[in-house]
Amino acid sequence: MGFEMALKRRKKLTLIDKANVLESSRLWRETVQAMEKDYPDVSVEYELVDAAAMRLIQWPKAYDVMITENMFGDIITDEASVIAGSMGLMPSASLGEHTSLFEPIHGSYPQAKGKNIANPLAT
Repeated sequence: MGFEMALKRRKKLTLIDKANVLESSRLWRETVQAMEKDYPDVSVEYELVDAAAMRLIQWPKAYDVMITENMFGDIITDEASVIAGSMGLMPSASLGEHTSLFEPIHGSYPQAKGKNIANPLAT
């Protein structure tokens, strides 16, 4: 799905992982590398999560489509929401081939009630 999204955007895909330490991240890399040949128009970069977290703060426009596993994605999306201005106003999407789930990135956030800092529609 990441490759398909990249084709519709700036044709750039970044895999965020920790392949220098985690076997599961090495599997992610192998999988993306195997798929890469089927998408010659998409530029693919591989970046360690700690470097990506730093680079996202310094050069957020350097990224287009980012793919990663849940734990790293949770951290990176929270960081990106701060760059955008507020975690309370960001949408979240868990995309599947046939079914997707959309929600505010902050989840349940009763502390925001009446403060005009959260977006219950995630738009």
